Amino acid sequence: MAKIKKKGKLYYTLQAFSSVPMLILGLIIMMFSFKTVQSAMYDQVHTELQNMTDMLISSYDMLYPGDYTLQGDVGYRLFKGEQDITSDYSVIDKFHENTGVEFTVFYEDTRILTTICDEQGQRIVGTGANSKVLQEVFYGGSSHFYTNTTISNVHYFAYYAPLRNSDGTVVGMVYAGMPCAQVNRTVKATIFPILIISLCSIVIVCLISSSYTHKILTALHKIRTFLAQIASGNLNASLGQEVLSRNDELSEIGISALSMQRSLRNLLEQDTLTGLSNRRFGDQKLSETHRRFTENGTPYVLCIGDIDYFKSVNDTYGHECGDEVLKAVGKVMRKEMHGSGCVARWGGEEFLLIYEGATLSEANAYAEAMLSRIRELKVPYEGNEIRITMTLGLAQATADIDINDLLKEADLMLYKGKKAGRNCVISE
Repeated sequence: MAKIKKKGKLYYTLQAFSSVPMLILGLIIMMFSFKTVQSAMYDQVHTELQNMTDMLISSYDMLYPGDYTLQGDVGYRLFKGEQDITSDYSVIDKFHENTGVEFTVFYEDTRILTTICDEQGQRIVGTGANSKVLQEVFYGGSSHFYTNTTISNVHYFAYYAPLRNSDGTVVGMVYAGMPCAQVNRTVKATIFPILIISLCSIVIVCLISSSYTHKILTALHKIRTFLAQIASGNLNASLGQEVLSRNDELSEIGISALSMQRSLRNLLEQDTLTGLSNRRFGDQKLSETHRRFTENGTPYVLCIGDIDYFKSVNDTYGHECGDEVLKAVGKVMRKEMHGSGCVARWGGEEFLLIYEGATLSEANAYAEAMLSRIRELKVPYEGNEIRITMTLGLAQATADIDINDLLKEADLMLYKGKKAGRNCVISE
């Protein structure tokens, strides 16, 4: 019996000696995996906040061309070019809504625009920046990422970038921050399954940890690449289905990034009044269409249209009535556009239409049909029915003229139509 007892004791001793190293190795692997995921997540947060900051700065530059200036004798107002943006929270609120990230625009050391609110729900505008941040970012002129910045008693992962005018002068800072608790919850939620598996079996820990970490890093890399492409101006970038099909926080980040992409595309490519493409997108579409024509011979016809006597509508009924007319015309144009073409608001009451894959005679017929629908329009406004007409000038792309000459040709046709009495379609 004593011999058996000794064997039993030796058995458990050997089990302990074999299990303890495995448990220690499991803890080491768990800690290593935790640090790897945490580091990757922190790097991703850094990259994401950096890209969002760059996109916010680019959005202001595209929406409001010009330098940042502080104007006023008593109540200072922040201008971007000619636009007073002091109380215009539409841009940063849209970014915050789509991403959940907090944003702030500083002029010098003072918060002018922010999505961060105090305990009473008031935006903390007019407050100053942290002295360390001010020294490193504003005076130092370089971007910095901080892993624990406290604002209104909340800890944030924060990215600060210097805000520069066209001459390179640093006039302020832009901040993007994500609550530390949110990031840490994501890290813990990601690593917790690995901890359970580590305690069960070192082999399973190694296999699962390696596979799971690889998938996380791959998803993070794809999201980072996607955001970097958007930040560089590629609003048509795509995010792989392997990220969106994940059932975790990373898929939520991916969905938020796609939502931000759609909002940014609408913000930059869509005319907010008519819902048509804006001039920027019209220029881009025209260049792409002309490139296909040059490379593949795909024909297209360019059309410039102008609402007749639109100024009289504004003068007689007011600009709100004019806006209703523009909306009604835009709706007809969008409905009557054929094929893979494009219709864009070119400016004021002027519109650009691209009939890709159409001959001049086909485009002329499309334009005549559209003009007929516009003639039938009755735009109601304060008891009145506004009737309108349009003049349209068409020009067909040929190998011997470039885009600028084609635009001039279409504009010339429009001019001839105006001279001929308006309310008509004129082509070469």
